[in-house]
Formats: sequence, C-alpha cells, structure tokens
Amino acid sequence: MNKHFTCIGTLILLLALCLLAPTRLALAQTSLDWPFYGGDLANTRYQNVDQINPSNVANLKVAWIFHTGVLDPKAELEVSPIEVNGTVYITDGHDDVFAVDAVTGSQKWAYMPITIAGEMPPLTAISVCCGRNNRGVVFVPDMGSGAGAVIYGRLDDVVVALDAATGAVLWKTTVANFQDRVAINMAPQLAKGLVFVATAGGEFLTRGEVVALEASTGKIVWRFFTSQKGTWGGDSWKKGGSMAWQNPSVDLDLGLLYTGTGNPSPDINGVRRIGDNLYSASVVALDLATGHVGWFFQETHHDLWDYDSTMTTVLFPVEKNGQSIPALGHCSKNGNYYILDRRNGQPVYPVTETPVPTKPAWQHPSPTQPVSSVEPLTPLTFVPGTIDKSLLPKGVALAPQYTPPQQQELLMVPGDDGGCEGIAQAYSPRTKFVYYGTRYEPTTFHTSPNNPPCSGGVCLGSTFEEVIPGVTDFGVFGATDTTTGKVAWKINVPQPAKSGMLVAGDLVFFGEGNGMFHAVNANTGAMLFTFDGTTVKNGGGAQAAPVAYVVNGKEFIVNGFGGNLPDRLNFPPNPVGDAVVAFTLP
Repeated sequence: MNKHFTCIGTLILLLALCLLAPTRLALAQTSLDWPFYGGDLANTRYQNVDQINPSNVANLKVAWIFHTGVLDPKAELEVSPIEVNGTVYITDGHDDVFAVDAVTGSQKWAYMPITIAGEMPPLTAISVCCGRNNRGVVFVPDMGSGAGAVIYGRLDDVVVALDAATGAVLWKTTVANFQDRVAINMAPQLAKGLVFVATAGGEFLTRGEVVALEASTGKIVWRFFTSQKGTWGGDSWKKGGSMAWQNPSVDLDLGLLYTGTGNPSPDINGVRRIGDNLYSASVVALDLATGHVGWFFQETHHDLWDYDSTMTTVLFPVEKNGQSIPALGHCSKNGNYYILDRRNGQPVYPVTETPVPTKPAWQHPSPTQPVSSVEPLTPLTFVPGTIDKSLLPKGVALAPQYTPPQQQELLMVPGDDGGCEGIAQAYSPRTKFVYYGTRYEPTTFHTSPNNPPCSGGVCLGSTFEEVIPGVTDFGVFGATDTTTGKVAWKINVPQPAKSGMLVAGDLVFFGEGNGMFHAVNANTGAMLFTFDGTTVKNGGGAQAAPVAYVVNGKEFIVNGFGGNLPDRLNFPPNPVGDAVVAFTLP
C-alpha cells in the first residue's frame, strides 16, 4: 500500500477520534455516583461528565418523576439526592427516606418514621424556625458487614442508619432533645469512619453544636458547642445560638472539617451578649478526630443583623505568587465572599477590618467588620431604581450596612434574609470559578434596649419586615473567578435566590422559587435550558440542590420541586410540591 495514503488514513482516524473524544469519554463512564451532599468531601458539587453539554442541553427531557407524597404547606423540598450503585436516595420535609431506581424512578423501599407508631413525635410538637425540611442522607459504603448504609438526621434530633438495600434500621442515636427546640435538617457528612451532624434552631435561645458519631455503631465520639464562654456577656453563651446547620466540607490530608455557623441568639438584639460572640457567624475548622478548634474566621463580629454564615464551605486550590494554596471559599449573609487558606484561616485575598457605625452603644456593636476584597455578587448598597421612598412605611429611614438596629426603624441592605442564605455553592476545576446564588432583599429593623428577648417562642429581640412597600427585591446567580477574585458573570432573576448549584462538565444548573429550573454555560452564564417545574403534577418551587450521575453510560440530572416556606410566604409564586424530577437526553 502507498505509504502516503496510509499516513493520510491514520491522520483521518486520529482526527475522528479527537472529534469524538468528549462523546467517548462520556460513554466510557458507565457509572458516576453522587455519594455525598456536595458530590465529594470538598463540597464542589462538580461532576466531570460531558454527555450532556452546551451543544445538546436544550434537548433534555424528563426521564422520570418521583412523588414523595408530602404536600404540606409548612414543609420544604431542599433535598440534594444521593445516588450510589444505581439507586437514588431522597428525603423530604417529613423526614421520609425513599430509595428509587436511578434509571426509572421506581420505588425500591421507603422509611417513613412519622407513620410508625411511637417512632417519632408529631411534627406539630417539634419547633422548627423556617420550615419542615431535610436536606438529605450520606452514603456509608461499608458498615463492617460489607453492606452499605444511608445515614441521616431527623427533626426530632435522632440520627438513623438504614440498610441501603432494604431500608431496615441498623441503629438510632438521639443526639439532642427536640423539646429544647433544636432540630436536625442538614445532610450529614462522612469522613474517617465518622458521621457529622449539627443542630438548627438559632432563633429559639438555644445552643448550637456539631456532633460526631461512629458510622458503624452510632456511638457519639465528640461534641463541639458553637457558642463558648469568654466572648459573651455573662452566661449568654449558654443560649447563644450559632447553629451549624449546613453540610460541612472535609480535608482528609489536614484532618479538618470546615463548617459555617449561624447568628448568635437572641437575634438582632445584642444588649445582653457583650463581645464578639464566638463562634457565631464564622467559618470554623474542627479536628476530625477530636472536635477541637483548629482555627476560625469570624465573618460578622457581634452579629446584629441575622448575618448567618451557614452557606456550605467549598474547597479548591488557588494559584498565587507561583504557589498553589489549599483554599476555602465561603459567602456570608453579610454579602461578602471570603477566600481563606484552609490550613490556617488566613485570607488569600485581603480582608480589611473596616470601621462601621457604633451607635447606639447599648447594642455593644463591634467597631469594625471584616470586608473582603473579593468582588461580591451581592449588592452591598441600595440598587438605584429599587427604592421608591414615597411608598416606604412612615418613619422608615435608609441606613448603611452594619448600622446597629435601634428604636428608629431602619431599612438596610443586605437585610436579615439578604446576601448568601444557607444553600449550596459549587466549584469547577475547569473554569476555576465558584458558583452561588444571593439575594437583594432590603429589610427593616427595629429594636430597643428593653425589647423582650422572646415573642411567641421565637427569640429575635427585634421586629423586622422582609417585604417592604416601595422596595423591589431580586436574586442573583453567578460565578466568581478564584484566580482573580472578580465576578466572571452574573444573572439577575425576579425572586431572591435560594437554590443550590450544580456543575456538570461545562454546564451549571440552578432553580428559582417560581419553579423555573435552568442550565447555563459554565464559562459565560449564557442561558441554554429552562424547565418549568410547575408543569408537572405537584411540581413546586425549584429551590433544592440538583445533582448529576451516570448509570449504564447514561447521564441524569435530578432536582427537587417543592419550594421553600419563607419564600412561599414572602416572594410568591412559590408553590408547594412533592416532585423529584430526573432529566436526560432522549
């Protein structure tokens, strides 16, 4: 054969293989699981798969729909499903756990504790601040006998291990007393044979804690209390809130678990809790084996604005000055995005302690607050055209961020529900962008030095309103380049954002409270796909945390459509729903 033609044929073959490389890669990945809430221990919510990509995502079709059966207007569906070995595990706002086939959506088993006599108190007896909610399970591949398990925490503070194949209860451990008005609604984390859970309830004059249990037995190994004596006035630390109610990340090499914490209690009013109130409104690194503090970074000192720091933490490398720094990214409800060295908590991008208003003095405000040089997605000042002063309630005055709440009713941004809520961000190693949603939601604050700490069982120490006549609220989804600290792209949406993010190859997925579920180009933010979740039976708000997995060579995207209680009340439409929807290519 002519060598010339042989070479041409070889080149053509190589070219064809190169053009088919993404498809071949996707087909070669016959199985890609999603075993953790965040996809991995770093909480990146990233799946390295390209079968569904910018060129074909518009062709996505519904593969299956699973209905949890919970259409409770006081419940939410913010679950991040777990997928392992062809089974998807789903939780709902009534603490039900379902195992369904990952390809067909058919139910394999269900564990529904409130339907079992004596298993769980009635939901009406359990105090939850912001909706009946359960964000998911964690998968344990080996329980000693070779069988896998799924573990989750319930609203009554019971942690349960279920056989992954049958749903049979393997062990149960009570970690707190629900009558103290604390609840578990986070998805647990798993590392080095330990399962980590934490409590919610920072609005109820209680004390937050992170608890580590043996995955194999449920035995409690250690507890870390998130409010501690020394930086609180008197004994206010004993009921200091500071709940750590979102999924933490883990660095196995450093042996550290990274969690964000919530507002100190009583919320808004600091008259009794003099000091910085550690470890509230912070990122805290805990030793995996002991629960001892490795380091902490407080994002809001002596928080007076409900500036929770409960968004998930995410781990990624940052190249700076020729070195690769193991970093952690986190956004607070104060609207700042912080990128820290996860070895020691030192800022990778500068953070400046900035002077802020300090009157009235009876609030004991901090004289400075840590302002990050990372460009925020969150608007930190009033956006022109969003405030109509003629429609504002009488007597309301506009004030800059960090003005202490007082007798004069003040309108501020970010508000108590503004900035980054306790949702799930994502990171792509391809773009080196972090992706998250945030809220432009100015709030009015009003309090006094003798304001009662509790009202109707909720201990806010203040009155505030989140829906203000004359104020136009909106949400923002976008990407920040971790190599520069600058916003790469952003998209405004009509409702304040409260959806988790997913990166699958070159695509980013997220949802809105009105039921819209989107896919955009991860590099540019260009909108490529939108699905209206309200068009399916019992489809609700799309404020869950989507996931991606591959089974039998086929990629699936899964999201819950059930909505969020506070946004249902404040920013409709946010319909009640019970639908978990899987998408794939036809």
